[in-house]
Amino acid sequence: MNMTAITSRASLFAASVLALAACGGADSSEGNQTSGTTEPAAVTEMTLGSDDAPVTVTEYASWTCPACLQFQNDVVDQMKEEYVSTGKVKFVFREFPTPPQEISVAGFAIARCAGEDKYFDVLEELFSRQTAILSLARQGGQVKQALQQVAANHGITDPAEFDACLQNSDLRRAIAASVDAGIEDGVEATPTVLLNGETLPGYDWRRWDGMKAVLDEALGEDAPAAPEPVVEQTPTEDSEGESDNTDPIEAESGEPAPE
Repeated sequence: MNMTAITSRASLFAASVLALAACGGADSSEGNQTSGTTEPAAVTEMTLGSDDAPVTVTEYASWTCPACLQFQNDVVDQMKEEYVSTGKVKFVFREFPTPPQEISVAGFAIARCAGEDKYFDVLEELFSRQTAILSLARQGGQVKQALQQVAANHGITDPAEFDACLQNSDLRRAIAASVDAGIEDGVEATPTVLLNGETLPGYDWRRWDGMKAVLDEALGEDAPAAPEPVVEQTPTEDSEGESDNTDPIEAESGEPAPE
């Protein structure tokens, strides 16, 4: 998805104000309230994997971006299993909200409000509900209720806490900082992926085989060993001969099979 919506910190804050209106938050006079439960997560970059991993993959993405959903399903989940969980790769996710901006910002705020340890779980659910939530938005449906359900699934069950989350100015600043970093890194589309700080060119990395090749090249000798091919055993002449010398199979009645 080409970046057509967010080009500055100011536009992100405008989108976050829309998020309060779209999701039933309070008026702008209350928009600077801060929830103590969200402040630690707001100032922390969202990462998975070991800080000592030899390779760092940074993704700028939006959970409302269809291309990001495809990348999530086709590449990120596999990378987490084979490279992040094994200490080969540190994964950094940076929010880069795309249209509908107000919904995208609200979802990222919920993920941060849930806490650093639940952030990626919320993100996974947001991606899985992308089609349904965007359909609700196009039809003028109950987007707020859908996002409240996501929040409730991860411990934010109080409606007042939900509203306070969307009104948290620290969260908006954290998301704005992520956007600013993306602009500085030259992000023009989502998803954009950096490998050890360098933007990956082309599109091969959007497929798992392409990303795996990039990671293995960067890791060099540290790359995971390729699985050994499975060799199918073929019958030998001896085994064929043995089968010819076996006794006739008896029928179910106990009678010998006819010769």
